[in-house]
Amino acid sequence: MVDNIKDVFRVIWQYRGSGFLLVLYVIALIYLFITEKDKRNRFLVCYLPLTLLLIYLSPVYYRIYVLGIDAVGTYYRNLWMIPVAVTVVYAGCRAISAHRRAGALIVAAAIALCGRFTYTAVESVRAENAYHIPQYVCDLCDEMSQDIEGVEVYACVPLEMLFYVRQYDSSICLLYGREAVEPVWGYYDRYYEAYELAETLNWDEVLELTRSPERGIGVVTYFVVPESRDMDSDPESHGLVRITNNNGYILYKDEVASEQIREVLRGTLYVE
Repeated sequence: MVDNIKDVFRVIWQYRGSGFLLVLYVIALIYLFITEKDKRNRFLVCYLPLTLLLIYLSPVYYRIYVLGIDAVGTYYRNLWMIPVAVTVVYAGCRAISAHRRAGALIVAAAIALCGRFTYTAVESVRAENAYHIPQYVCDLCDEMSQDIEGVEVYACVPLEMLFYVRQYDSSICLLYGREAVEPVWGYYDRYYEAYELAETLNWDEVLELTRSPERGIGVVTYFVVPESRDMDSDPESHGLVRITNNNGYILYKDEVASEQIREVLRGTLYVE
């Protein structure tokens, strides 16, 4: 039980971020408990979040969640139900409305002292595009077009691209996703082992899996391979066609897999 409590507070500590948002939330919650008189608002910003927080802090609920719902690695998502930012902003507006100058000065001081100026932060990076993801990912995804309209594209990409591909184009399906990035989840499957974990990329092994007839029209037609990746042979000798090279990554298209899709769909509305 003690270990469960420690785990709960460890998750809160990891969730706190780099600023003082949780500290401001506690202050805002106390302030609204004292000043908020409207029953509906009081319920929404005081009683309901506090109830959810107490449930979250319960070691019993923690055990139920971990054993019956999901893994420890996703427990922090319960905190998304608590309107932290909304409550802090609402409390700030209430303070300004009630105390005018004093309230405005306090809120301004909280913003200045507890936040960071984004445009001068050391780790700030200028966005390359409207999607706020690396431009080379967008360019590579734009090259992944299926020969047959209406058929989803399946691709294998390196771990560092997993977060971005589906954000940019949800029509591109991946053999494994975010679960492979989180070590705590101990993710494993045969595709991940063959394409990502192997020290040397064995194309015979990889293509045997990705071209498997069991996959139907879900065979993989595109592979993104880092230029520095060790490979046992030339991909083009296995029926792969080099499409483009971008930012140190090579995009290959599997023409054999494309033909498999056409054969499966031959005689349908997709392929006459």
